[in-house]
Amino acid sequence: MNRRLAPLLAAVLAAACGGRAAQRPSPGAVDAVKARAAAAQTDLDRAAGVAPTAPAAGGGAALPQSVGSDDARAPRAALQDRSGRVLGPGDGCTWVIGESTVAAGAQDTREQVRASAIAQARAAAVQNFLGVDIHSRLLDFEQEGLRSQARLTESLLLTTRNGRVLDERVLGEGYRDDPDCPSCSYFVSLKDCVAPLPANADKDFRVELGLSRTRFVQGDAAQITVTATRDCTVYLYDLYDLGSVPKTALVVPNEIVTQKSLKAGETWTYPDADAQKAGVALTAQLPDSSDDVSAEVIRVVASKAPLPPSVYDPTAGGWFGVMRRLASQTIPWTDDAAAFTIYRK
Repeated sequence: MNRRLAPLLAAVLAAACGGRAAQRPSPGAVDAVKARAAAAQTDLDRAAGVAPTAPAAGGGAALPQSVGSDDARAPRAALQDRSGRVLGPGDGCTWVIGESTVAAGAQDTREQVRASAIAQARAAAVQNFLGVDIHSRLLDFEQEGLRSQARLTESLLLTTRNGRVLDERVLGEGYRDDPDCPSCSYFVSLKDCVAPLPANADKDFRVELGLSRTRFVQGDAAQITVTATRDCTVYLYDLYDLGSVPKTALVVPNEIVTQKSLKAGETWTYPDADAQKAGVALTAQLPDSSDDVSAEVIRVVASKAPLPPSVYDPTAGGWFGVMRRLASQTIPWTDDAAAFTIYRK
């Protein structure tokens, strides 16, 4: 049984994408802004209790290595500032403002810096309201292969959205001028409708999803790792696009792994030895023979008790149908996402 890493759900956020201002900053000005952004990110990490990362070769800030990732030196989004504040109640959720500003290099397309800014603004909104940070393994939007892939970056922004976010609207965005560096940063203001945690919620209940790599070449073998902070049952999903039709496939449970339970602190690798003996393999494949690059998402849900199929089965409503049903039931749960790219050989 060969299960492929399928293409990402092709959905587009409501906000429009326009062109970049024609004026380009000098390389020296860009380097100065990136240095200031790296210092700001270090301050944010220190305030959040995260060890600052060492500078990467060339002066950029280094990405902390994701679980199972072979790409420890991927460039980090050059975050300059982010903040959030609560607006008020919505339909089963609370509207929260999130804002962020990221550095924009001369080599970065509008889609790339916009995606990074939206991801950071979303994280600020959720952290402000829930008091917990988002643990999604977000894609490195600075990859050269994504420079002209507006649809893929927009789709990633939707399908890596934290499960507690039931709705999202971009309020304002655009390039901003820094001293001596026109259009050197990109600002986003958005509002997320965040599903509140129960009053007695366990804020230390988290799950982390990792992939053996974040960038694959077609035909590469892949493995998924899952670690949870509490005893739980886990569910894996594959979000992809089939002829521009969004699809969500339930990866686990399946006919081989009918239910997977984890102990707190245990790391599970899939396919594990038993699944491999049964013929299960994960192989990176492009969705179409004409594609040069595909951006895709694997998701995990962890619940403190087994969920009924009526909740976890994506047949009705796809991934966001699963999220709506999870938000309306009482079993404690948490989720994570891992985004990755597949390139042609």
